[in-house]
Order: sequence, then C-alpha cells, then structure tokens
Amino acid sequence: MLKRLIISAITILLISSASLAISHAQSFPFRNLFIAISSYDDDPYVADTVTENMDESKFSRNDQGRLMLQSPTVSIIEESLIYRRNKDTNEYVKFAWNPWPEELNVANEAGNFTYPNEPRFPIHVPERGPDGKVILKDGYQVWKTRDLHRGINTAFEAANSVKDASEAWAKRDLSWGVDGLLKIEAHAFIDYNAFYSPSGKMLFFGVLPFRRVTETDVNMFETATSWDFAAHEAGHAIEHAVKPYLDLTDWGYRMWAESFADQSAMWTSLRDPGRVEKLLQQTNGNLAQPNDLSRFGEALGAILGTGEPSRDAINNKRVSDTTDEVHDRSEVLTGAMYKLFLFVYREYSEKHGQARGLRDASDVMGTFLVRAADYAPENLVTLEDMVKAYLKVDKELFDYKYNGLLVDEFIKRELLTQQSLNEWLNHEASIPAIKLPGKYSDRKFDKFIAENLDSLGIGPNFGLKPISVIQEDRFKNKKGLDETIVRVQLTQGRGDGATLLDNHGILVFRGNGSLAEWHSPMPNGNTHTPGSGDPEESKSLAMLSHAKADKLDQHGVPVRLVARPNGSVRAEAHVMRGKGPNTYMEVFTSDNPAGERREILLGPLPPSQQKLFSATLN
Repeated sequence: MLKRLIISAITILLISSASLAISHAQSFPFRNLFIAISSYDDDPYVADTVTENMDESKFSRNDQGRLMLQSPTVSIIEESLIYRRNKDTNEYVKFAWNPWPEELNVANEAGNFTYPNEPRFPIHVPERGPDGKVILKDGYQVWKTRDLHRGINTAFEAANSVKDASEAWAKRDLSWGVDGLLKIEAHAFIDYNAFYSPSGKMLFFGVLPFRRVTETDVNMFETATSWDFAAHEAGHAIEHAVKPYLDLTDWGYRMWAESFADQSAMWTSLRDPGRVEKLLQQTNGNLAQPNDLSRFGEALGAILGTGEPSRDAINNKRVSDTTDEVHDRSEVLTGAMYKLFLFVYREYSEKHGQARGLRDASDVMGTFLVRAADYAPENLVTLEDMVKAYLKVDKELFDYKYNGLLVDEFIKRELLTQQSLNEWLNHEASIPAIKLPGKYSDRKFDKFIAENLDSLGIGPNFGLKPISVIQEDRFKNKKGLDETIVRVQLTQGRGDGATLLDNHGILVFRGNGSLAEWHSPMPNGNTHTPGSGDPEESKSLAMLSHAKADKLDQHGVPVRLVARPNGSVRAEAHVMRGKGPNTYMEVFTSDNPAGERREILLGPLPPSQQKLFSATLN
C-alpha cells in the first residue's frame, strides 16, 4: 500500500512537472531554441553550403507565426525592381523586375531555413515571347521567378555573425543601420559588387548574369552568396557605427575602410567552429601559405578561369609597391595584420591546440580591429593614423605585448617611419592629465568639458559640445576595467549661442577615470596654449568668415574646417545626396561654392575588377 502511494505521488509530481514545463514553454515559446539554416561559409566557388544553427532570437515571426529572416538588428528585404548601371551617367537605373519575391525570407514548411537541393550557380532565365525576345513589362525585363534562398540566408547569417563578433571585441553594444536595424537588399542591381550605403545605412548586393568562356549557358551569380562579400559589407556598416563622423569622401578613410571590412570577414569567420575545422584540415595548421581564410573573392578567378582571388592577405606589399586605389593600398595594412595574426595564432596554439588557438587569435585580432577606431581621429584618418591607433590598442589593452612586432612590420611596409613613430610617442606624452570625477551617474559632461577646454588645448574662440557618451558595465576588458568614450563637436564660440561646426573629437577615459586618448577636432589636431597668440586659430576664424560670405553655411549642414597638406585651412559643407547604390556627397567650398560631386560608396571590389565581366541580357 505504501509503495503504491509513493508511486502515485511520484506520478502526480511528474505530471505536474510536465504540465508546468508545458505551461512555461507556452509562456516562453521561443527561448533557447536553435534554427537550422543553410548558407555558405566562404565564396560559393570554394565549397557548397553548410547547415548550421542560429539562435532563434535572431529571427522574428510573421502574422502566421512563421519564422522570418528578420530581427530588430538585421532584416532581409527586396525591392520590386533590379537596377543596372547606365554607362553614360554612371547612375543605377531600373532594368528588370526582381524575380526574387520578398516572401522568400520566410521559413520553409519544416520551420527552418535549409535548402540543400538548390543549385549553386543557377541558369539565368529571362521570360521570352514567341519572337524569342525578352518580355518587357512597363519597359523592364521580366525574368523567371526564382525560388532560391542561398543568397539571402548567407547575407543574413554573415551580418549577424559580424555584429556579434564586433560587439564582443568592442566590449559594448554597437547600433548600426537605422535605429539599430540594418536592412539588406540581396538582389539590388546588376554588377559583380556590393555596397554599404551610408545614406540609407543599408547593404545592397549585386547579381551577375555571366557566361564562362568554355560554356554556352548564362549563369547567375548572387554576390550575396559569397560569405566574404556579405561579411565585408557588414564590416563597413560596423565601421560606420564605431566611427560615425568620418569624412566618407576622404581617401585615407577609404583605404582603411577596405582593410577594416576584409579583416572583419576574416576574424569573424574564425568564430565558426565548422569553418575552423575545415581550415585546419585543408592547411594542416599551416596558415602561412595562401588559404581559404587569407584569400578574398575567389569567384573572380573561377569565372575568369585564372584561379586568382581578388585579394590575398598573405602578401609582402608596401606602400611604394601599390597604387593609391583604395583596395590595392588597403592590402598593405591587411597584410601587416595577417603577419601579427600568424604570430598570435602560433602563440595560442602552443598553449591550447590549433582549433582553440585560431579562435583566441581571432579575438585578439578583432580587438585590435574594432578598438583601433576608438583611438583614431574622428573626421579624417590616414593609414598612418590607424597604425598608430593599433599601437595604442597594444599599449592600453595588451601592455605593449606586440609592440616590437607591430613597429617592425609597419616600418617594413612603409606605413610608419621613425619620425612618425616619434610623433606618436610625443602625442602620448602630451595627452592632458585630466580625470573624470565621481561616479558615472554623477558626471556632468557639458560642465566637465567646459571646465577643461584650456587643458584640452581649445582656444578662446572655440568650444566643445559633448554629443555622445559610451560607458557599459556589462562588458569588461581583460583587466576588469570599464572605459568611457566621449565624442565632442567643435563650436565657434562658447555657450548657448555657439555655432556648431562639422568637426569632431574623441576622448577615451580609462576605468580609473584618467584620460587615455584625446584627438582634437581642430584642423590638424592643433592645440592652443592658454595666454598665447594662436596663428592656427586665426586661420580657422578667417576661413569661417569667408565661408559665411560664400554662403557655405546655408546648405542645411554645419561647416567643416579641413586642413590641407600645405598647412592651410579650408571650409567645406558636405551634403549627402542620392539613395542606395546612387549615394554620393556634394561638397561646397569657397573655391567651388556651386558644389562638386564626390563619390563615397565602398564595395568589396575595385572598379577594374567590376568591369571584367560581360553577359547576355537581351
């Protein structure tokens, strides 16, 4: 009898527990679940898709409860039309109806995003009439509807991976896109390229109908199917989040941006255990030889039959070996950082084995990549500025651990000279000895900055307005310290009546409140000594007076003071124009008050490689 009572009690308890679990699952139906998704881990010409799991929190559900490639941070969308570049105007114009319907971003009947039977390189099929000509609807070509998901899956997975990795390396949340949401158009235009558009803060990917030399069929290559392309573009979006006030037309920024995006793809990919395992199998652990990690854009060689990728991080390129084309010059910095990666990889592999060594090395390299942005000037940067920022990351976060290797490599590649190294050392010695007072909640940054303008070297005719303060306790760096990052905007005059200028500076405070970094928003980063005449300040004031006379302040944006190479100062007004792949900057100066167009879009490939392809579209 007692035994039966015990069994009954246990049964009731198990039923109650099961009911409670069911009730809990119904209350929180989407917690701790993983969704299978098939996507490429590299360029599709390297290997077929793999099926991996993503946390269900990365997705949302539609009105019918079906999962979607959409979340508060990443969303796949489609326009109704695909665009093509007009050779005469260089603008993208409407060309064909988009055959990829928007509802493709919804999960399959099994509730996941696996599509193992899709072709890697589908045949391009335009709809044709009885006369054999491509059918036009409202003047645009009609292509056969494509029930193909590999491109949107890969772009979605890559973007999420880059954001997660970058936030781990930055030790803070990073808000990209519009209000934290990055939208992705995976089939936007016809081109062997992709773009991050800073106007819409979106990603746009091209599609390329192409015919290989040895074949008669026209295939369709979606650049979104290349994980490297997708992660590269997501890297540009991250860069815009960590450095929001850069001059997007500046050639130095564009060179750094291409290296930043390539490195984003490389170091993020090493956080994928499957990718690491495959890489080690292919190389037997020797990553000093060209490999799937170091090579970027293998599709280029596959389509052309050359076997050569667009870029390879294993290189010995120097500044003098390269042109000032941004992709070409970017390889100098990327190659230097790959040398550091090999050193770090060997170091950690000896301690923890190759697989763990790759993951640890990727975190070190990612930390250098993202945190360097915090230690660089805000508006204009050169590759020299960025290598100095790498030295700063090494000093602050790694206690000079890699200083010797970095200095040697940077000098060898002509990214740094003994003179510029001395300039960095002098900059370090001249950082003001100011300290944040009290607890974070008690800090009044407007007042604090105003009280320290003299220490920060801001002359009496200018001021600083704090525009953002970043400090998070949920992430801690390796020393257990949290930092405070304050961005400031230059003003002409001080107080409530001061005029905002389009010049920005950055202060980075250590966890103990001391100032670790300060980049002034004044042209050339010049500082003012209290009680002395300042010819640089006089130049800037004179130029602002000219700018007002030329009505540069009447374009709806603040005027920017820009230092010229000859030491003079120029005033400019930058106005973003266009949308999507047609985004550009119109810049007004006293030399050209009517304005001039400057290009700003950055893609993974240089124009010379974009123009190598031809296809039959008629």
